[in-house]
Amino acid sequence: MRSRILILSAWLAAASAMTCFAAEDGSVKQDAKEVGHAVGDLAKDVGHTAKKTAKAVGHGARDVTRTVGHAVRDGAKETTRATRRAARKVKNAAK
Repeated sequence: MRSRILILSAWLAAASAMTCFAAEDGSVKQDAKEVGHAVGDLAKDVGHTAKKTAKAVGHGARDVTRTVGHAVRDGAKETTRATRRAARKVKNAAK
């Protein structure tokens, strides 16, 4: 992502330099300022998108691990119940 931002900022800087090559100093400053704002906005958007994607991936992983954990817990409970039932049957058969 960072390389894309750098490439885009270099492209925008080159484009603004070509369009204002013969312009006066005030115009060059304004163009540079606009390019800086454009690059900053782009970087903010990219960062925000990356954050949202990472958050979604993290939440998905959390949900999967929770589901697996619940399945393991439920399986262990059922195994324990079955073992207790079998032990009661053996105990009652021995009487």
